[in-house]
Amino acid sequence: MKLLFLFGGIPPYMHALLNKLAQKGAAVTAVIPAGRDSILGKGVKVTDGSGACYRIVESHTKKSGIGKEVFPQLPTVIAQEQPDILIAGWPWFLQYFTQQQLRTTLRRQSVQFVIREIPFQMPPYGKARSYFRLHPAYDEEMKTVSRGTLFYLRQWIMMRIRRYCYAHADGALAYASSGKELMPGYGIAHEKVFVTGNSGDTEALLREKELLRDESPVLPKNDRRIIHIGRLVKWKRVDLLLDAFAQVSSRYPDAELVVVGDGPERERLRLQAEKLKVAEKVRFTGALHEPREVGALLLVSSLYVLAGMGGLSINDAMAYGLPVICSVCDGTERDLVTHEVNGFFFRENDADDLAEKIATLLDDPDRRKRMGEASREVIAHRINLETVADRYMDAFTRILA
Repeated sequence: MKLLFLFGGIPPYMHALLNKLAQKGAAVTAVIPAGRDSILGKGVKVTDGSGACYRIVESHTKKSGIGKEVFPQLPTVIAQEQPDILIAGWPWFLQYFTQQQLRTTLRRQSVQFVIREIPFQMPPYGKARSYFRLHPAYDEEMKTVSRGTLFYLRQWIMMRIRRYCYAHADGALAYASSGKELMPGYGIAHEKVFVTGNSGDTEALLREKELLRDESPVLPKNDRRIIHIGRLVKWKRVDLLLDAFAQVSSRYPDAELVVVGDGPERERLRLQAEKLKVAEKVRFTGALHEPREVGALLLVSSLYVLAGMGGLSINDAMAYGLPVICSVCDGTERDLVTHEVNGFFFRENDADDLAEKIATLLDDPDRRKRMGEASREVIAHRINLETVADRYMDAFTRILA
């Protein structure tokens, strides 16, 4: 089968997935913006294409009439590549609504149109107001965007456009099981929604894990070392984690916190650690992207905490057998973490509750070990690069059938 994906840039986890799909026999092409990345978040690492088993096509983008990026030459690319399936994530699938030529090309060439979403901050159809009252939407700077008449007018328009796209789609891929509940409300048949899960390159992580076991640890042994991985932007809520860690540190003087990542919040967080008098116990490593670098720190840590938005870092921590404490993330956390089995969910934005959950696990090494084993089992058998790729291939086979 021939697959054509649309991306705003190819992050490492998607690079690994596309390679795996190619290894499973699919002919894969990825279309990305020419010369720039306009969609992914600030500081998100993207691949340069090295080691790709798939084709990369660069195409110019522009703003459509609804203010979202599109590939104007996509119909031409489709005519050249002749894919069996077009797979488009947010906001690229909206081009199906805005460009008549794309719809005509897909129909004439019998190309299946597939939408791929997490879904994240996606309200049930027709219920934007009630949804965002309960779940306010923030940008990466933690500015509330879900307020005012104009916001809800845009949501109403976008809901109608989204419904048009879903109603005409031949299939939908959801990163999280919540998509199976939400997406049919937008007009696609329940049986056309496939939950794929999401995964980083677990194969590379686990290879490095075995090699690292035979090497000297990068940090001295400490059974109370907490780790966080992610870009240092406000909605990762590392500030909340520091507040909770200050409480934990007063109870456990030997506790440590390792913060892996970089971003615009780094200096402010460093100053916060000083103000809380825990600076000597908090290690800011900067951005680390290589599986060996990240794995070396996971291997010497006892507990993973994600205080704000994110997702894939949970997978990585679980691959190394760590229990996880998190709250409301991108939706995938509900498929990865089971409360009191391989981690805890804490009350959103509640530093006191987060500190309590951390202390509960620092108090009980045996429980940490059991939870860590449960985490490892999830990655080994349910959600990893191989199983996610298999679900993609199964979904594509069913869609083509």
